[in-house]
Amino acid sequence: MKQIKIILAVILSFALVGCQSSSSKYQYLKDSFTGPFDTVIEYMAYVKSQKEFDTQMKLIKEELTRLDQLFDKYTSYEGLNNIKTINDNAGIKAVSVDPVIVDMLQKSVTDYKTVSTKVNIAMGSVLSLWHDSRDNAVDGVGVPPSTSQLEEASQHMNIDSVEIDTINNTVYISDPKTSIDVGATAKGYAIEYVKQVLIDNGVEAFLISGGGNIASYGERKIKANGNEFVPRSKNEFFVGIESPNNGAYSDGKYPAMIIADNKAIVTSGDYQRNFKDKDGNVYSHLVDPDTLYPATYFRSVSIITEDSGYADFLSSTLFLLPYEEGKALVDSLEGVEAVWLLNDGTVQYTDGLVEGDNFHLNR
Repeated sequence: MKQIKIILAVILSFALVGCQSSSSKYQYLKDSFTGPFDTVIEYMAYVKSQKEFDTQMKLIKEELTRLDQLFDKYTSYEGLNNIKTINDNAGIKAVSVDPVIVDMLQKSVTDYKTVSTKVNIAMGSVLSLWHDSRDNAVDGVGVPPSTSQLEEASQHMNIDSVEIDTINNTVYISDPKTSIDVGATAKGYAIEYVKQVLIDNGVEAFLISGGGNIASYGERKIKANGNEFVPRSKNEFFVGIESPNNGAYSDGKYPAMIIADNKAIVTSGDYQRNFKDKDGNVYSHLVDPDTLYPATYFRSVSIITEDSGYADFLSSTLFLLPYEEGKALVDSLEGVEAVWLLNDGTVQYTDGLVEGDNFHLNR
């Protein structure tokens, strides 16, 4: 999918620890490829043969490519109705779509109405202005949209104008100037979808990562050296959150490291997709629907929870909320933890992350 949200990469620290017990019937294999969702997809698993691993990689590529095309708002594909098709028919007619689009959109609307209104899939008119400014930037320097442009576009971001028929699998946008943008949720949904496909196919232990969206399942089949501060990392998958400022948040590359524990770990940050204006002000791709401007509270926010799609929604939401508001929201949700990398170089995290047990903070 072209120009979909590429958020901060969470580095899989699997590579940091050596595997032992070569007599095991399992072997640890990993590979990566670039393409779907304009990002690098990394996959690592414990398997019994190279052939088994290659079959899994083929499945991942096929499914992510299919989902990428379905969620694409920029490109049309022959014989396929996708998000672009829905947007092109805004105010004209309902579009029949794959049930997976209906499911992803419905979950996004439900989260908007029950959790937070900071992530709005009907905000395409505003996000397109920021996208164009970023795309037109020369050597990273561009011109942000004008206030009048943003205010005009904001008149067409009512989520109720997106009418989803879950029985007939159709989507209709009643306002011809409204457009859907699923950049805050699509990649996380896709990673979670593929995770479930792998589980359904009998894969026992793996991690899959796509542009800051990690989903994990199972435990190590081969014991690892692990991290001296977190003994559980010898038997469980362990991932690190990358520092945005060349180590400014720690002496090493990873300010924080987390036990995956069959959960998703998703990070939203301002590190990559941004531009500056002539005065040096930085504008990221994470835009607040209330101010219509990119938020600047943090460098990144990471969410740890069961579902990658939900984690994607929440990481974007928390990036757009002041710390105290975001922490209050996380504390109100069951099974959700968070890590904030603040602008002053400090790291905050929720109470469910315990140093020495499931979490390590590099100081």
